[in-house]
Amino acid sequence: MIAAIFLGHSALHKHRDSDRSQAQATPAYFSSLLLGTVLVWVTLLTACGGGNSIDQATQNGSITASLPAPSGDATASNDGWVLAWSDEFNGTELDTAVWTHDIGAGGWGNNESQYYQRDNAVLSGGYLTITARRERVGDAPYTSSRIQSSRKKSFQYGRFEMRAKLPATQGMWPAFWLLGNTCSSWNLYGGNLAWPGCGEIDAMEMIGGLSDGSGDYTTHGTLHYFNAKNINPMPSFAYRNAAKLSADFHTYRVDWTPQSFTWYIDGIAFGTKLITADMEEFHKPYFLLLNLAVGGAWGGWADGSTVFPQTYVIDYVRHYTRAWPAKDSAAGLPSIWHLSQDPHMNAAAGSTTGAQPLVTLADAPLSWYTPFLTGSFDAGAWSASIWTLSSSGSTPVRARIYRRTSAGSETFISESNANPATSASGNHATRFNFTGIPATTLKGESIRLELTKLSGPSLSLVVNGNDFDTQLSMPWSTAGSTGAYPSAAATPFPTPSSSPSTPGSKDAAPATLSVYADTSSAFAGAWSGLTSAQSYNRGVVQDNSASAYEGANSLTCTLNSDGSGWQFVGAERDLSAYKHLRFMIKTSSSAQWVRVRLAGTGPVGWVALASKLIASIEWQEIVVPLSEFGTAAQGPVSVPFSLEAVGGTPTFSAQIDQIYFTTE
Repeated sequence: MIAAIFLGHSALHKHRDSDRSQAQATPAYFSSLLLGTVLVWVTLLTACGGGNSIDQATQNGSITASLPAPSGDATASNDGWVLAWSDEFNGTELDTAVWTHDIGAGGWGNNESQYYQRDNAVLSGGYLTITARRERVGDAPYTSSRIQSSRKKSFQYGRFEMRAKLPATQGMWPAFWLLGNTCSSWNLYGGNLAWPGCGEIDAMEMIGGLSDGSGDYTTHGTLHYFNAKNINPMPSFAYRNAAKLSADFHTYRVDWTPQSFTWYIDGIAFGTKLITADMEEFHKPYFLLLNLAVGGAWGGWADGSTVFPQTYVIDYVRHYTRAWPAKDSAAGLPSIWHLSQDPHMNAAAGSTTGAQPLVTLADAPLSWYTPFLTGSFDAGAWSASIWTLSSSGSTPVRARIYRRTSAGSETFISESNANPATSASGNHATRFNFTGIPATTLKGESIRLELTKLSGPSLSLVVNGNDFDTQLSMPWSTAGSTGAYPSAAATPFPTPSSSPSTPGSKDAAPATLSVYADTSSAFAGAWSGLTSAQSYNRGVVQDNSASAYEGANSLTCTLNSDGSGWQFVGAERDLSAYKHLRFMIKTSSSAQWVRVRLAGTGPVGWVALASKLIASIEWQEIVVPLSEFGTAAQGPVSVPFSLEAVGGTPTFSAQIDQIYFTTE
């Protein structure tokens, strides 16, 4: 949440035009921002007034009648973390030994529009429900509630977890957060330090609405503090859920250790921040806050599209603890690497606007490298994020990660596809989630992140190394790690190469090499290490036993958006001995915007399916000479088959069966 007017949160600058310079973040800058924001707030409040909002239900209707049963009491432990305290919100009254209501209006440091009062927080059916209503109290056109545990219950380190169903619609701002006990804001909390010097930990925030439609789907985790330069850097991470966060309950969590913070939604880690020497305020006690604001300087204010009432329904809040590694040690660290700071980036810098360097992602891939690492990582929860300016059209991008030895040999780890295209202005984040990665141990190896534009116009990546930076998140083993964090200067990077030296499999090439077939015995060889078919960017694929071409199963697939697709990923293999890719397909859809793709550690190759396909309700064989894939089929290949939609919008549906390669 926000604890002062210039706590306008990371999105206060994340959705501004890209020419805002970090060098402007001075007390004078924030003073001018304060004045400007107040003027805008007065203007917008006058414009919306709350009078045009729509009531969704009666103000005093039943809140919990349609909710599922609460999750039940907390378990004694959670992945080695031991439950230390919880509020399950049973009963009919808040525990006054823990919670205090904040009362009043006045904006609360963010130009918020609501009046906080006790009546809007109700315990019933095992839930705490905070309701935002369109009703005037004093000068405030809306009411809501905010509770906090200052001077009653405080915490230093731990896992903070909440299960909740969030509100939606323009202007809604629910939060689950912590402030340092030293906070002096509003003279309410007994501290002696002004924000952000006292520190703030935002475990969950959501901004409803927003012009690009992302607000109701996205949860944010953020820190606020003064760094060594006396600037609040506001490191922030976001996760966009597939469905609106108001559609169901989700579990929100932040793990705070003496070394780091890691944010989660439903067990998925989406951001990590290491605690550095200038973050001393995060080694002190903090208290909890829960609130639902209406409007504010971050996401904007309620307007004629806003639906009232809205509810923030909280099942529980829990705090877990564990034996902490020593402060400043490397044991048990999650890791996030800010790759924009990599001086060995395989790209020339583009134009510069303000303090934000722009790098162009065009036809050639871009690569970033971590330092050389030694240590163990947990399975799953790897991700990468990039910031881009608005593109002039749809631009699907593929992100791949490789482990690389000091000698330059590489091993493919995983890949993910996403489309950064947006109609909104300013800088925007795109997240790539890598799934299915097993527990991994690195021994003096670097990780390379490679971005490839699959189609569409060039992209401008913003890489200023602060709030708009390229990041790779990798989870250190919670069992403890021997991982080191050497600097680039201490451990020189390998020179980026467009053709990594790892060869594909040199096994003798069988005459036929199966990728997908039920009667595998009919083929002389099978692709090793192959995953099940993976979907990306709204593509759909699954095994289906209906009317297979051979055997019992075929793949049914649907590509319903530009950049959507599906693929097989397996062990790297040299295809130089093979001449053709063959597969069976049945579809009545036009394939005008569909292509078949091969990929590996080298270039990507694709062939338009429309050039081979006759739309028919009958099975037909597609034969693609590997020469049509260009150099992609000449180096190590790890994606032996992919189908994706590019350049158009028609939905494409088909059945696919019997995919294989032949030497003739």
